[in-house]
Amino acid sequence: MATPPTPTLRRALLTASFALLLACSAPTILGFRPPPPTTPCHRRRTQHRDVARECGNVPRSLHRLRSSTAENTVVTSPITGSETNVKYPTSRGSTVDSRLIVDYKNQKNDNSSTDGSSPLLALRLSHILFASRDLAAQTLEKLTKSEWNFEEMARAVSNCGETREEGGSVGWINLGEDFWEDDGDNSQRKNPNEHLDLILPPSARKEILSTPTKPGDILMVESRRGVHLVQVADVMVDVRRLSYVKARKIKKQKQPMIIRNEMEIGSEDDTSTNAQRMDGHGKGTKLAGVLGGALLEENGDLRKKLDLTYKIETMGCQMNSADSERIEGQLMSLGIRPLLEDETEDVEVTTSNDGLMQETKMVKKEKRKPDVIVLNTCSIRDHAEQKVYSYLGPHAKRKRAGEDVAIVVAGCVAQQEGQSLLRRIPEIDLVMGPQYANRISDLLEDVANGNQVVATEASHIMEDSTKPRRQSVVCAWVNVIYGCNERCTYCIVPTTRGVEQSRPVESIVDEVRELVSQGYREVTLLGQNIDAYGRDMSPKRKFSDLLRTVGDVPGLKRLRFVTSHPRYMSLGVVDAVAETGAACEYFHVPFQSGSDSILKAMGRGHTRQKFLSIVDRIRQRLPDAAITADVIVGFPGETERDFLDTLDIMEKVKFDTVNTAAYSPRPNTPAATWENQLSEEVKQERLRRINELNARHAEERRARMMGRIVEVLVEERNVKKPTQVMGRTTHGYIVYFDGDIEELRGELLNVEIDTCQRYYLAGKMTE
Repeated sequence: MATPPTPTLRRALLTASFALLLACSAPTILGFRPPPPTTPCHRRRTQHRDVARECGNVPRSLHRLRSSTAENTVVTSPITGSETNVKYPTSRGSTVDSRLIVDYKNQKNDNSSTDGSSPLLALRLSHILFASRDLAAQTLEKLTKSEWNFEEMARAVSNCGETREEGGSVGWINLGEDFWEDDGDNSQRKNPNEHLDLILPPSARKEILSTPTKPGDILMVESRRGVHLVQVADVMVDVRRLSYVKARKIKKQKQPMIIRNEMEIGSEDDTSTNAQRMDGHGKGTKLAGVLGGALLEENGDLRKKLDLTYKIETMGCQMNSADSERIEGQLMSLGIRPLLEDETEDVEVTTSNDGLMQETKMVKKEKRKPDVIVLNTCSIRDHAEQKVYSYLGPHAKRKRAGEDVAIVVAGCVAQQEGQSLLRRIPEIDLVMGPQYANRISDLLEDVANGNQVVATEASHIMEDSTKPRRQSVVCAWVNVIYGCNERCTYCIVPTTRGVEQSRPVESIVDEVRELVSQGYREVTLLGQNIDAYGRDMSPKRKFSDLLRTVGDVPGLKRLRFVTSHPRYMSLGVVDAVAETGAACEYFHVPFQSGSDSILKAMGRGHTRQKFLSIVDRIRQRLPDAAITADVIVGFPGETERDFLDTLDIMEKVKFDTVNTAAYSPRPNTPAATWENQLSEEVKQERLRRINELNARHAEERRARMMGRIVEVLVEERNVKKPTQVMGRTTHGYIVYFDGDIEELRGELLNVEIDTCQRYYLAGKMTE
């Protein structure tokens, strides 16, 4: 009988085979890992707090992140001819690298309870250990193209026995580490990363911590162990150190705002009714009680007695919808549940009879009001701020009347207005930008302490510590890139959503895999400028590669993505859609104007011809594909000739749908300051004309579906006709047909179309 090879020999054989495979340039050797079993989140709030406590202060010398001090470029406006900061408005700056613009330098202020130290605490790393630099370099090239998966490669070829079985996971590395010369007197010095010495020696850690990085970056570093490919999988940021905290003023404050904190559930003095923070008037807040109970899993009874509810109102785009799902996931992890539509509660009412000098108490049912109000705002349209004030009015009135309600303003208006919202509506408790959507639970702790909080500072966006509460059980949003580096002169998005930050490929694929395992059939990849995915990473990645990788996830039936930018949309993206089975034949590519002069004034970075070349490629590879777009009419300086160019491009393309809007000046954008604004009459007249053309094209495009048998993914019930269900084709067309939603939800069915309307189709289910 042959002697089995030793472990050392097996490793040598595997490494030799791997080297040979690289030399042969094999296109693909490994797929992505199977869906992991459902386990508790690796970063629960308690764990986050423990690591943050251990990390302490982070020396800035180890992780320098330069502030955005680049001078603004003053150029001549192509419309007015005057000198103005067209490309880079002063308020937005010119720095677009998140490693540079996310400045974690000392941010202490008089209104903060923190010590001003850096809020960046730790990095979560994975690594693959190689014997030679050549092998590491060739592997890095394959990882950059998303041909291979980092975790699977670590399991297959890493020389690190300590992390191989864990897919190369190193874990969290504390940024508070000091590196000193060996002077023989280091016995009293504490090294928080000492336990990693056998995995990542100090020389490797020093190089990693001295290099500004962001999630998704892969570094090649050397140590006495060999050559490491190190991937930054996530960052840990203490968001409370980035926020502005203001103590609420009270009329009579004979003692501190917080005089008792009964959060230590289970102590001798504890009772479930006292598990609340108390203010200067002796009144407790239910929010504080729930936050305390949420920290300890055994306090189910406490949560039930407090029973807080929330209501969230979402305005704007799909990005806001996805953010709201993440906010809801955080609230539900705290034990705060969504308020039901028809929920009531018993209210004790006291009436008096002056004649008999008696008071009568009675209980009546009233419609229950939410304990936490979240308004996720959008600032893309005019009068956005006024809509916020109007919506919050009744809830602010509740608070003035003494009700225990927490008011949260999130999203783009929150980022845009910041502290000014507190001055306008003092009843607001929390103002937070989109970058904090998955960290609302941390910020609510300061609110529970009786403070007002504003969180709008730039920050690295961390991976979700809780699962989003999806609004659908069939289709799901998955963020792949946050922010936007463009400087369109009319757009406020770069101001409100910050610089581009791409998520690691592995994080995206893991999320999609988990969604498929839960029964989701369709995933839409989200990005404000999705074609820019990966250009902020080191090394850079391509969106077309990501599209192919996600499309290959087993069990995924449909894949969509929004929003594309003509400046960056490569022909490779069109090819990826054509060659990926799960990808839908649907493209959303805003062109904004058909006039080159207006496109130049907008700072769009593309021409009319560039956009038409993209359309030609789509029609060539996918002749029946749906193409939708966005367009703005009435931009400053737009002539009738410019507007006719826009109508002409619509006639050439014949879009399936175009989202139209009349230009409205937005704060902190150059175009808002130009003198050649068009009158409202002109803008509305042009909007009417383009909408008429848009409607005609929508009818023409859907009319071609008459008599076809199309595949429809059933999503929900037809709200106007409950005996029907609603679904969508791969083109994104809404289709209605008879059926029971409880039986058909999530099914892919063939439907023969017999009705074609402007914005929907109808038909009958067929085999």
